[in-house]
Amino acid sequence: MPLISLNLNLKQLIRVLLTLGISLACALSAKATGPYDSYATLHAKDSAIVENFAIWYKVDSIDINPTYLDNKRQMEHIIHYLETSPRIDSITIYAWSSPEGQYSRNQWLSKERAKAAKKFLLKHSPDSAKLNAGKIHISPVAENWQGLTEMVEQKYSRSDRFEVLRILHDTSISDQTRKARLKKLDSGRTWTYLIRNYMPHLRTATWVCVWVEAPPILPNPGIRRDTLICHRGTIITPPFPPAPVLEEKKMLFAARTNLLVPALNVGLEFPIKDHWSIGVDYYYPWAVSKQNKWCGEMLGIFVDTRYWITGEKYRWTKADRLQGHAIGIYGGAGYYDYQNIRHGYQGEYIDAGVDYTFGLPVGPKDNKWMRMEFNIGFGWIRTWARHYAPSDDFSQLIKDPGVKNLVFDYFGPTRASVSFLLPISATCKKKGGDR
Repeated sequence: MPLISLNLNLKQLIRVLLTLGISLACALSAKATGPYDSYATLHAKDSAIVENFAIWYKVDSIDINPTYLDNKRQMEHIIHYLETSPRIDSITIYAWSSPEGQYSRNQWLSKERAKAAKKFLLKHSPDSAKLNAGKIHISPVAENWQGLTEMVEQKYSRSDRFEVLRILHDTSISDQTRKARLKKLDSGRTWTYLIRNYMPHLRTATWVCVWVEAPPILPNPGIRRDTLICHRGTIITPPFPPAPVLEEKKMLFAARTNLLVPALNVGLEFPIKDHWSIGVDYYYPWAVSKQNKWCGEMLGIFVDTRYWITGEKYRWTKADRLQGHAIGIYGGAGYYDYQNIRHGYQGEYIDAGVDYTFGLPVGPKDNKWMRMEFNIGFGWIRTWARHYAPSDDFSQLIKDPGVKNLVFDYFGPTRASVSFLLPISATCKKKGGDR
C-alpha cells in the first residue's frame, strides 16, 4: 500500500510533511480520552483527504453561538463543505475545555460540546445517506493543558514566565496540583491573567476532522492549503482561533494624598520599569483662628525616588505596580509660619533623608487595583527662622528687631505618611493577548 500518491511533486510532498508535523499536540491530548482515542484511526481509510473546521464556545456553555469569535465563518464553511463534498468516510470531533473550573464540570462540558457539534453536522447535512450518525465520532478531552502550554510558550511574557512554564512542563504532578500552583503565583494575578487572555481560546476548541475518500489519482496542481492527505494513525492538531484584538492596561502614574496631614496635600507617583518610581508632593496645610491669635501654615514641595523590592508576593506587572517594600531618598524645601498669640516665627527650610515604604494593594478581593502606602523617613532639616510679634489687634505682623534670624539643624525622623493612592492607567489595543 503506497504511503502517498506518486503523482505528488517534491513541493507538494514537503508541504504535506510540514502539515503532518503539527499533529503531535493533538495526539497527546487524545491519549487522555480513554475509549475515545481510537475513533480517528479506526474509522479513517488507509488514504483520505481531511478537512478541518473549528467551533468555539463561551465560558461554561455548550451552545454554538454564531457571533462568538470566528464561529460564523467556520459554520458557513462547514455547511458549504457538507453540501459540496465528495463521499464522506467518517468525521471525528475533538472537544476541549479550558483548565479553569472543576474537572468533573470540564469533562461534562467537553462531551456536551462534542455532542452539540455532532448535532449541528447532522442538522445541516443535505444527504443523510452521505452523512449519518454512525459516521460521526466524538473524542472529548476534559482540560486542554497542552493548548495552554503552547500559548504560554508563544505569547506569555510576564515576569513570572519561567515559573509558569516550569509548572506546565512538570509531568510529575497531577493537573489539579498544576492548577493549584498556578493559582498561587503572584497572589492569584497570574491565574486571572491566564483566564482573561488565554482561556477563551482553550474552552472553545472543538475541532472537526472530516475524512473524505480520496480519488485514486490526485490532481497535479497541488493540495489546497487547508486540505491534508492523511493515513491510518494520523490525528490532526487543533488550531488556535484568530488572534483577537485585546485590551492591555498599563499603569501610568498614581495620584496620592497623605491622610496624616489634615489639610491640602496632593502628590503624583510614576512607576519606572520594574523596580523604580519617582514621586512629587505638594503640601499646604493652613489654619488661622478667627481673631488671628494663632496660626499654623506650611508650604512645601518634596521629591522622592524609590527602589521597590517586589519579591514573589508583590510582583510588578505593567498594569499592577507600586506594591511591596521600597527604600528611597527624598528631598524638599518650603516655607512656614507659626504663631501662638504674641509670638510667631516665619522662615524657610530644606529637608533631605532616606525612607522606607510599604505599598499594599487594596480593593475588592479579585481586583485590588487601589493602593495604600506606609512611609517613614529619617534625615536632616535646616531652617532659617525670623521672630515676629503681632499688633495689639492682631491685624499686622511686626518683625522683632531685637532678635536675630535663627538657624536650626535637626537630625532624626523627618517624614511620616499613610497615603491613599489612586492609580491612573491607560488602555491600548494589542493583538493576540500578549503583554
